[in-house]
Amino acid sequence: MILDKILEKKRKKIEERKIAVSLEEMKNKALKIADFNGENRLKSCFKSNDLSLIGEFKKASPSKGIIAKYFHIEEIEKFYKSLKVNAYSVLTEEDFFYGSDENLRKLNNLTTIPIIKKDFIIDFYQIYEAKIFGACGILLIVSVLGEKLKEFYDECIKFNLEPLIEVHDKEELDIALKCGGEIIGINNRNLKDFTINLDTTKNLIKYIPKEKVVVSESGINTIDDLKKVKGFGVDAVLIGEMFMRNINNLEFIRQLKAFRND
Repeated sequence: MILDKILEKKRKKIEERKIAVSLEEMKNKALKIADFNGENRLKSCFKSNDLSLIGEFKKASPSKGIIAKYFHIEEIEKFYKSLKVNAYSVLTEEDFFYGSDENLRKLNNLTTIPIIKKDFIIDFYQIYEAKIFGACGILLIVSVLGEKLKEFYDECIKFNLEPLIEVHDKEELDIALKCGGEIIGINNRNLKDFTINLDTTKNLIKYIPKEKVVVSESGINTIDDLKKVKGFGVDAVLIGEMFMRNINNLEFIRQLKAFRND
């Protein structure tokens, strides 16, 4: 299974990084910059808009290969700014999505818009990295962490990192809500076989308390898909491929702006 391969590679990469900079050193670096009195920027951002857009910086994926052949952080940031995107998601997984923490660092130097580090988080080391490189949010995947979600959630909160907790079914959602998750991401993609069904959002949102933030992720490939998911009542949508493939598409940009002005 592709997820197993991703996690195996991820473990090796983290252990290699710990040789260069130990876990304790990384934690101390994060502690020096942690704003323990900071506000919840992501949640307040998503709740203050009719429908928030999270623009993802995504070069490739295991299922689609290279999505953005010419991948330049500065150009993509300008494109997202023109669309008035509300938050950014930066894929930092190196081997299958061709991302990097350097992309996160670059983006943090370009903008004040909230940034989410999107990766397969399996070690506290990555939480400290996220803080150091400038993220204010971080993805935690229930299918990856399982019952360990609570300890990872609590560690993020200690460093004022807002967790976007990703779920795909009712069992995972129950785990996310039990740990106190405030921002729930419903992944329309099944990470076991990579199949996509937008009705996953429709089927799960009814179980989520109204005070929580609901983000629909994956499979939003057209403006009609966007309209459909908005109709489910979500607070935000996370979009990567659709934006990456339409950076220079003037008709797409016109349609998206018209949708946002409806």
